[in-house]
Amino acid sequence: MKDLYLNHEERFGPLLSNLYAMITKIGPMKGFYDFILEDLEGSRFTSILDVGTGPGIIPIRLSGMRRARIYAVDPSRDMIAIAKRKAGSATKIKFALGSSRHVPFNIKFDMIISTLSFHHWARKKESLQYLKSLLAKGGQIRIYERQRGSGLMFPGFSSHLLDIDEAISAVKSSGLKIVRVAKKNGFVCLTIKPAAGKHL
Repeated sequence: MKDLYLNHEERFGPLLSNLYAMITKIGPMKGFYDFILEDLEGSRFTSILDVGTGPGIIPIRLSGMRRARIYAVDPSRDMIAIAKRKAGSATKIKFALGSSRHVPFNIKFDMIISTLSFHHWARKKESLQYLKSLLAKGGQIRIYERQRGSGLMFPGFSSHLLDIDEAISAVKSSGLKIVRVAKKNGFVCLTIKPAAGKHL
């Protein structure tokens, strides 16, 4: 399979993938995942795609809470291996190599989410336009990030924080619109839908 990373996108090999999996167990990250699950709790969807799933924390936790069809992609083979291992018998989750520009599932999704991944995307407009084409009628995209200016999750991680102005610009230029901004403890969720007349 071709390399799913673009130039300037952070690559997660064995070392970084395992380090990231360990970081997910500490306080700030647990709070972030709780924020995501609380945000999704009141939403209706029968199919959900997690883009840049990393070690698969959200799909695994959702699998114990919802009957939705759950799909997850990541460009890192090592991350996918960790996610599958952590999922164990949660066989209803479909993990695959993929990215914000390549999803190997031939279905439309009610909900597409990205958790701490959007800031990595080298071509945000292109990625959003592609993901828009994967939405079912009435579907939406939710971007979950740590907001820039809210304080660092870890020292030296400023490049891993969301620039709201950059996100708004990318969304508008992609034929999409932000319909809701939710914030809590420095975490932010952008809910995005196709602009009127722009649904593919």
